[in-house]
Amino acid sequence: MEQPYFSPKALKLPRSIRKITLAVFAVMLVVFIPIYHWEPLPERVNDNVIYFLDLFAALTAAGFATLLARQFAPGEPPRRVWLTFAVGWWAWVLAEILWIIYSFLLSEFPDFTLIDVCWLSGYFSFGLSLYYQSRLIFGKKRKSYLYFIIIAFLLLISAGLTILARQAGLGKDISWIAAFLAIIYPVSDLMQGAYALRLSFLFGRGQLGRPWWGLIAFTIADSINIYFWMGGYKWMPEQVSNYIFLLSDVCYICGYMIAALGFLSILLLFQEKSAEEAPLS
Repeated sequence: MEQPYFSPKALKLPRSIRKITLAVFAVMLVVFIPIYHWEPLPERVNDNVIYFLDLFAALTAAGFATLLARQFAPGEPPRRVWLTFAVGWWAWVLAEILWIIYSFLLSEFPDFTLIDVCWLSGYFSFGLSLYYQSRLIFGKKRKSYLYFIIIAFLLLISAGLTILARQAGLGKDISWIAAFLAIIYPVSDLMQGAYALRLSFLFGRGQLGRPWWGLIAFTIADSINIYFWMGGYKWMPEQVSNYIFLLSDVCYICGYMIAALGFLSILLLFQEKSAEEAPLS
């Protein structure tokens, strides 16, 4: 099995950066949870605080991803993996920015917007990154057409779940395409996150898979949001639904945080191995 590798390049991150990042994320959650749940500020201010906290978390993940990709020179196999992955996170950053803009301009979002284009572009980049990582591990045994077969399989599963959801009485007030787009997000999270976990365990301690763990948190967040958006909140007490909404949005912002910390853990490991002038094995 062909193993991915790191190049021995100098990387100088502060020793305390992990503690600083954890502290910043902890403060963000301390601010995020009460503002989201109790809404103590004027509605527009309250919403903007939530939006900008999400955006900051997304920027952190994309920034660390880009820094990791830049540790490899053009032509080095891992560069394509991490650069494609970073592009996906920047697509999601753009989605967060567009969400803020749309919230200022519109009282209700259309079924399909540029935000969806960014989300879907991000998923495409994540999947392509996983494909490149798989090729790096298994060599040319992984044929290029398999990636498009997997995409077709994902679309088929999402379409089937959309049909089942509507038969169960969910999403009848929205268009079929809107329901389909809503369902494809958690399905993509779950499929890509699960496969990334499988790849990560091939490396013993699994550092290379840690940034992908964030997609599992997004799976929980997206699944809850989609269920409620399609009318599931009508089947439970309001207080219960409020706490589940809180869980969903906490999982959402934590998805970015987990990804950011995953990238940071690889960067710190990279720095340690570079200092020892030895490749990662």
